[in-house]
Amino acid sequence: MSYPPQDPYGYGYGIPGHPNQYGNQYGPFIPPPAPASNGAAVAALVANILLTITCCGLLAVPGIVTAAMAVGRVNTDPVSAKNLTMWSWVIFGAAVLVGIVLLVLFFAMGISGSFEESTTGGDGITV
Repeated sequence: MSYPPQDPYGYGYGIPGHPNQYGNQYGPFIPPPAPASNGAAVAALVANILLTITCCGLLAVPGIVTAAMAVGRVNTDPVSAKNLTMWSWVIFGAAVLVGIVLLVLFFAMGISGSFEESTTGGDGITV
């Protein structure tokens, strides 16, 4: 007794003359998305750590926290990781801006003589 040839694809695709009654139900092949990269999050983390060590310590701590959270979420929640990385860079920029403003104010006060010690003698003359 002879059996009909086995259909390797299922639902009659391999049988000659058999119409494809179900159509292409899954659509065309779409390759999976590329794995997310955590390069920007790691760079933000390193930049905020260096900023904390060098000058504006307390202002960059929230940037460190958001960058560390972004590094942890890159593979599980890429959209959230992208937003956290963006906020980490915004905090880094704000900390740098505040540091520059404070540095300019410090030098302006130094040039104007605000840090000079003045003593007044007994006759009211500033020495």
